[in-house]
Amino acid sequence: MVTQRENTQVRQKQIISAARRLIVKYGSEHVTVRRMAKEIGVSEGAIYRHFKSKNDILSFLVDDIRENLLGDIDKNSSRKISSMEILENIITDHISAIEQRKGVTFLAIAEIISLGDKKLNKKINDVIEQYTNRIKTVLESGVQEGVIRADVDLEAASLLFFSMIQGLVNIWALSQYKINLQERYRSLWQVFCQSIVTRSADLQPLPD
Repeated sequence: MVTQRENTQVRQKQIISAARRLIVKYGSEHVTVRRMAKEIGVSEGAIYRHFKSKNDILSFLVDDIRENLLGDIDKNSSRKISSMEILENIITDHISAIEQRKGVTFLAIAEIISLGDKKLNKKINDVIEQYTNRIKTVLESGVQEGVIRADVDLEAASLLFFSMIQGLVNIWALSQYKINLQERYRSLWQVFCQSIVTRSADLQPLPD
């Protein structure tokens, strides 16, 4: 029974990973169960044994996106470092994953939204809200530490943090991955920091 459950989980992850890759390659509206089956070398029936429909697969993909994005925040928030170091580590982890997988998480978010499915959009919106709320918590700690200005709109700053990464990935993909992602994100990070930190804060540039 345990082995069967593990096999099911493995297959579901394979299907979700296939959906993620195909979204980036073709766009979400052109991703079909047939293409997903072909991508992982199984029959369409094998896909339907694990998921009811394409939207069901995309819903599980949103769950996977949530786990990845919030995981980067939680991992760094648990460390005994300053709030700005936490934010820096979060964005560094994001960029590392983006480079390795060509931004599939953030591109998948944009593509799923473009489908216009109300249930999926609400689920994506919930993920973004959870993400920005956790970033806001880190920013609040920064205010308490005296590193982030008390007059900063933290809700806006947390949304800006997310939008900075989402926008950068979209531009990177549109350039056919030709722009220097590391250079662009370091510049954006410095602008973000300068907009929220106190004058006394000693900010170091991100490492090359």
